[in-house]
Amino acid sequence: MKNINSILTIEQLSKDYVDSTGHVVHLLENVNLEIKESAVTTILAPIGAGKSSLLKIISDLEFASDGEINGKVKKKIFIPSEPSSFPWLNVKENILFNIPDSDKSKLQEIINFVGLEGYQDHYPNSKSLGFRFRIALAHAIMNNVDLIIIDEPFTKIRDEVKSGIYSLLRKVLQERKISIVIGTSNISEAILLSDIIYLMDKNPGRILDSFEIKFHDPIRSNFQSSTEFSEYRERIKTYLTNINPNRILNISL
Repeated sequence: MKNINSILTIEQLSKDYVDSTGHVVHLLENVNLEIKESAVTTILAPIGAGKSSLLKIISDLEFASDGEINGKVKKKIFIPSEPSSFPWLNVKENILFNIPDSDKSKLQEIINFVGLEGYQDHYPNSKSLGFRFRIALAHAIMNNVDLIIIDEPFTKIRDEVKSGIYSLLRKVLQERKISIVIGTSNISEAILLSDIIYLMDKNPGRILDSFEIKFHDPIRSNFQSSTEFSEYRERIKTYLTNINPNRILNISL
C-alpha cells in the first residue's frame, strides 16, 4: 500500500469504545488509507461515521483498538471543528503560543500570508469563525508542521467566506508544501479542496472507495461553476446512489 509519495499509511485500523450506557460501540473497522506528501487528503463521511475519532487517532490524540499508522511525519497539528484560539490572547499572541523565541522571525510574513495583516493586536472572541480559523492555520504554519489535520471547521462559516479559506488552504499546499487531511460531510467542499477523497461508510466506519481529484488550476479559485467540478460531483453522487443509499446518510452536496 505504501509508496514513495506517502507520508502516512493507516492499515487495518479499528476502534471500539464503551458508551454512557455501558455498551461496546464498534466505531471504526479495518480502515485503510494513505496520506500523500504535499497533497490534500479528505475523508468524506456521513455524520456519526467516526471521522472525528479517526482524525484524532491520526493526530495522536486518541488511541485505536487495533491497526497501525506508519510514516515519516515529524510534526503534525490538529485543528478541531470548534474555534481553538484563546479569546484572552490577541491574534499575534495566539499565533505565537508555545512557539520558541528562535522561530518568531517569520511571524509577520505568516500573518500576511493567511490574510490577517493589520489585525495583530485584535482579540478573536469578537471575530468571525473564518477569522479564527485563519489564526489556527497561522499557528500551524508557525509550528513548522509537516501535516495539518482539520476536523470539519467550515460548516458554520458563511459561503462567501468559505471560498477565500478554500483558496488559502490550496495556497498552503502549493506554496508551503504542507500536507493536509480534512474531515467533511460535504461533497462540494471535498471536491474543491482535495487531491484524493476517501469515501467512508458508517456503523461501523470503514473506507468504501477513493476518488482522485485533478484540476488544471491548483488553487481552484473559481471551479465550483466549472464542468470539471460538476463531473466530479455527479460521479460521487452516482457512486453513493448505486450502493445502498439508506446507509449513507447526512452527506450534503
